Amino acid sequence: MRQVLAAAFFLVASVAIPYAQQPPPQPPAQPPQQTPPATQTPPAGRGGRGGRGGDGGAPVAPAKPLVPVAASTVVNNPDQYIGEMVSLTATVEATLTKSVFSVDQDKTKTVDKDILIIAPTLQNMPDANVYVTVLGELVKFDPDALKGKTKNYTLDLTPEQIAKYKGKPAVIATAVVVNSTGVDIAKVIPPPMTPEELEFQKLMRQIGPANTALRAAIDKMDAAAVKEQGAILATAFTKTEAYWKTKNRPEATGFAGEAKKHSDTINTAIAAGNWDGVKAAAAPLAQQCAACHGTYRERLDDGTFRIKLGTGSR
Repeated sequence: MRQVLAAAFFLVASVAIPYAQQPPPQPPAQPPQQTPPATQTPPAGRGGRGGRGGDGGAPVAPAKPLVPVAASTVVNNPDQYIGEMVSLTATVEATLTKSVFSVDQDKTKTVDKDILIIAPTLQNMPDANVYVTVLGELVKFDPDALKGKTKNYTLDLTPEQIAKYKGKPAVIATAVVVNSTGVDIAKVIPPPMTPEELEFQKLMRQIGPANTALRAAIDKMDAAAVKEQGAILATAFTKTEAYWKTKNRPEATGFAGEAKKHSDTINTAIAAGNWDGVKAAAAPLAQQCAACHGTYRERLDDGTFRIKLGTGSR
C-alpha cells in the first residue's frame, strides 16, 4: 500500500512541478492604435474665408476630411453629418439672395426637401436646375450660430426665409464648383496690383531666391556666391525697410532693419573669411523674413500673395 501511495505522489508531483514553473498566461497584445493621417487645411484668402495664414504664423489644426454625400441622404438623416465637411452634388432649386441658394437631389421639384447653401464669397449665382458641387461644413441653420462661423458676412435672408429653414440642414460653402465648366464661382478674384505693390513684389521675389542661394553657398563654402547673394539681400532689405517706413508700420520696419543688419554682418564676415560669423548671421536673417511674412502676408484664393488688408497701402 505504501508503495502505491508513493508512486501516486511521485506522479502528481512530476506533473505539477513543470506546470508551476510555466509563466502565467499573458493577455493578448492589443493592436497599435492607428492615427488617421492629417489633412491640410485648404487655405482661404480674402472675403471672409478663414483658415489661411502667412508663413511663420500659428499652427492650424488639421482639417476634417471631406465626406461625399447626396442631398437626399442629408435630408433623410441630417444629424449624422452635422459638423462634417461635406462634398455635396445636387441641382440648384432656388436663388434666394446674392449669397444664398437652395439645392435638391434632382430636377424634380420636391416639397421641403431642399438644402440651404450659404456662400459668403459667392461671385456669380449658378443657373437654376443645373448640377453644382458644394464643399463646406454641414450645419443646422441658425442665424445666430452662423455669425461665429463666417467672417465679415451679413446674412441677407428675409424673416420668412429664416423661419422656413431654421433648424434644417445647411451648408456653409467654402467652394461652389459648377460641374459643366469646373469654375469655382465662390472664389474671390483679387483686384489688380497697384504699381507700388508690383514694385514691392519685385523686392520679395529677389529676397526669397537670394536667401535660398545664400544658404546653399554657405553649405558649399562658396565665398564668391556668398558675397554675391549677401549684396543682393543687403540692397533689397534696405529698400524693404524704406517701404515700410512710408507705411508707418514700425514692426515691419523693424523686421526689415534687423534682416539688413544680419545681411551686413554676413558681408563683413565673408570679406574677412570668417565662416563662423557668416553661419551665425544666416539663421536669424531667415527668421526675420518668416516673422514678417506671418504678420504681413496672406495667400489669396488664386494662390498669389499680397500684403494683408489693413497692414499695407490698401
